Amino acid sequence: MSAMAYDPRTPLTHEAYFQLERRDDWRYEYLAGEVFAMAGGSESHALIAANTIGALIGALRGQPCRVYGSDMKLRIDHLDKFCYPDLMVLCEQGRRTPRYVEAPRLIVEVLSESTESYDRGLKFEHYRTIPELSDYLLLDQTRPHAELFTRQGATSIWTLVEATGIEGSVELSQWGIALALAELYRDVDLNPKPET
Repeated sequence: MSAMAYDPRTPLTHEAYFQLERRDDWRYEYLAGEVFAMAGGSESHALIAANTIGALIGALRGQPCRVYGSDMKLRIDHLDKFCYPDLMVLCEQGRRTPRYVEAPRLIVEVLSESTESYDRGLKFEHYRTIPELSDYLLLDQTRPHAELFTRQGATSIWTLVEATGIEGSVELSQWGIALALAELYRDVDLNPKPET
């Protein structure tokens, strides 16, 4: 098989995008034919994401939901977008294929300095267009702090509840569960030494 050349001036088809990802060691976001390489995360980012996956799997046991990490693509069909949230929860109304999922009820992003404004801005704007999405959770990787945005019914109104400190917890009231920040931030070095 020959290597596929990518010309950023020419929009990619979905199939060409899937081929690009199979060929490269990188993951890419896709929006209407354009692709954007995604940066890797820090140790803190990886631990917070893994802890949150574990906490959600335990809390949702027995419910018709699946928890996915950052290796699973999300498709937002009406925006012609594919992306990789840090974590998603897909329940019975969600749709799955071997390559991607659609219609998650919960999306979690672990904030980093390089992606924070995108996670809070345009990315959240895109996520809010998913009718099934009920909760969007942002986790700070530099301190135990969570921001939970919850959709009010079938409206476009979102409310924000924050939890701060290792003793705090995030109440996912629509799910009937609480996530302790002590669990989400377990083993995370909140005072890292600068790299030399």
